[in-house]
This record gives sequence, C-alpha cells and structure tokens, in this order.
Amino acid sequence: MPQFVQSEQQRELISSLVQEIPAYRKKMRMSQAELGDAVGKSRQKISEMERGSVPLGWDTYLAILMVLGAHGVLEPRGRDAERLAATGRLIGGRIRF
Repeated sequence: MPQFVQSEQQRELISSLVQEIPAYRKKMRMSQAELGDAVGKSRQKISEMERGSVPLGWDTYLAILMVLGAHGVLEPRGRDAERLAATGRLIGGRIRF
C-alpha cells in the first residue's frame, strides 16, 4: 500500500489521537474489532495502531474522527475542539458534530 506524504501538523494530530484511541473506545463501549469494522480495518490493525507498531494514515484518522463524532464522545471544548479545528483547517472546511 502506498504511503502518502503527511505534513508535520497531520503527523501531530494523528499522534495525539493514537494515544487516546483506547480511552475513546472505552467511552463508546466499543471493541477493537467493532472500531475496525466501523473504519474498514481489521481488529489486528486497530491493535497495532494503538500500540504504535503500524502507522495510522490520514484517511483512517479522518474515519476514526467521524466514528467518534457519530458516537457523541468528542467534547465541544478543550483538546477535542482544538483537534477538530486543526483538522478542519487542513481539509479546507469546518468539522462539526
């Protein structure tokens, strides 16, 4: 699978989300397999991403944000709001949940 060049800001956003995926999954009461199904990845890939043994791509980052938003676990302020605002700037739009 080809790896696409990511900006430093994309890498920072991805890195900050990866560290929080287990906590978000617990808030959603979602297993690795369920999150994988929701974003088109296997349970094993989600596990590897959480451990940092495989990189999380920008497309998967965006998919995970959509799942988090759909499940209502993103906070309207603080780190979540900052992450959404920064992501919106990078994709040229605004993300609201």
